[in-house]
Amino acid sequence: MAAISSLGVGSGVLTADVIDQLKAADEAAIVKPIDSKITLNTQKQEAYNLLSSLMTSFGASASALSDGVIFENKTVDVSGEAEVSLDLGVNIDSFTLETLSLATKDVTKFGSFLNKDATPVASGSGVLTINGKEINYTASMKLFDLAQAITDAGGDSFSASILQTGSSAFSLVVSSKETGADNALTITDTSGLLDSALLNPYDVDTNPNGYEKVQTASDASFKYNGISMTRSTNTISDVINGLNMTLRKEGDISNVNIKLDKSAITDEMDNFVSAYNTLLSNLNDMTTVNQEAGTKGVFNSDSFIKSISRELSKVVSTFQDGNSLINFGIDIDRYGVMSFSKATLESKLDADEAGVKLFFSGGYDDNAEPISGIFDTINEKVDSYTGYKNLFSSYEDSLKTEGTNLGKSKLSAEESLRIRYETMANRFAAYDSIINQINSSFSSLQMIIDSNSSN
Repeated sequence: MAAISSLGVGSGVLTADVIDQLKAADEAAIVKPIDSKITLNTQKQEAYNLLSSLMTSFGASASALSDGVIFENKTVDVSGEAEVSLDLGVNIDSFTLETLSLATKDVTKFGSFLNKDATPVASGSGVLTINGKEINYTASMKLFDLAQAITDAGGDSFSASILQTGSSAFSLVVSSKETGADNALTITDTSGLLDSALLNPYDVDTNPNGYEKVQTASDASFKYNGISMTRSTNTISDVINGLNMTLRKEGDISNVNIKLDKSAITDEMDNFVSAYNTLLSNLNDMTTVNQEAGTKGVFNSDSFIKSISRELSKVVSTFQDGNSLINFGIDIDRYGVMSFSKATLESKLDADEAGVKLFFSGGYDDNAEPISGIFDTINEKVDSYTGYKNLFSSYEDSLKTEGTNLGKSKLSAEESLRIRYETMANRFAAYDSIINQINSSFSSLQMIIDSNSSN
């Protein structure tokens, strides 16, 4: 109204305040109702996003329980020294593991030197051969240098180190890097020029620091449920796919007890109940009117959203082959709140694990006919809402379209009012000018009349 701030100067009637009051009345009747609808639409979109997220969480728990893999989680209890673990989904019975002998590396100790980096190891240049690999040495090489040369040549097969066996005794030790009989080492001084102190054989009396095979590479020997087996390592994962065993002590007998991991199922049931209650509680808040608080849910008049609670309550109470979730620890009170008895489900699992799995996750009956589990049914219902291009997707599209159209309607209404009141202001200005001219003319006439009257 800045352009017509001088309205009413001539008339004293057609003022900018009159136009502002008329415009405010029109905005209250035309624009503000659209604003209210936009606010409600925004609230609905925010509530829908929450509802969609809660439904997805609920569906995730139902999906986990509909997947038979959850019944393949096992606990492993070992009474012995062996270590045993199972990959997810491995289905094997309890067994006995007896360790007869452990797999070992090959270890050879050379004779000792008084100093590791002062005394030359050879009288001339030559070649030391270990399992076909040649290690060149020279007359200037020290014990430390020879150890490094062996390690460099050994790669993934063998390496060398220096072991201090006494106050003035340093021995070169060559070891295979892997266990198993195939990793045994054959060592030969091909040139025969190494210091004799390195290769003189061990003798408990005459040469206690001499050359000796400390440990010969060997395979592990064990019995799996009484069946004799050998492996090149003590860590074994190829007896049964997904079974991982580590032998720890010779002569050990480990009894391995494998049972269903009931906690994986009961924990997921807890998640399912929590997700259901959270979802239903929010649905209730979104769709009901609280007379005492004077509030109403954003979807209180939306039949589609209201129907979700009924549909979910119906599907979780479904009977299949005479069973329902009530028989497995689930209960729903008169307020619609779900609870779960862990002890009831554990008891059912102990009594009939296969029966619980069939009811939860489905499978095949005695005639090899497929049977859907209760959580398959629940999962299908959730998917009817959250799946690609399903009910939620269509509903979300309708909310977004409504929001876009309301925004356009508001802009159109505001533009229409702007044009109307710009036109009105221009007319008021014209009328005011005419009235001002009339008032001026009348004022002049009045002056003449007053002058003549005085005379």
